[in-house]
Amino acid sequence: MLDGVFDEIVTPRTDAGALSQVLLVVVATVLLAVLVRRERALVLLVVGVGVGLLGVMSLRTLHGRIM
Repeated sequence: MLDGVFDEIVTPRTDAGALSQVLLVVVATVLLAVLVRRERALVLLVVGVGVGLLGVMSLRTLHGRIM
């Protein structure tokens, strides 16, 4: 049962699942950036990882639509 839920979170099959995944990454990135706002290097790291993750997710979506 949990395997199906985990699968849907990691690789969503619907547009709503993909949107919720993007919103989760954006919220987590903002929250972590606020938590480490005192150290500029950590803020850059958090924002960079968040943007990189969003980029990988968008490439995965694009690849899935082409194939």
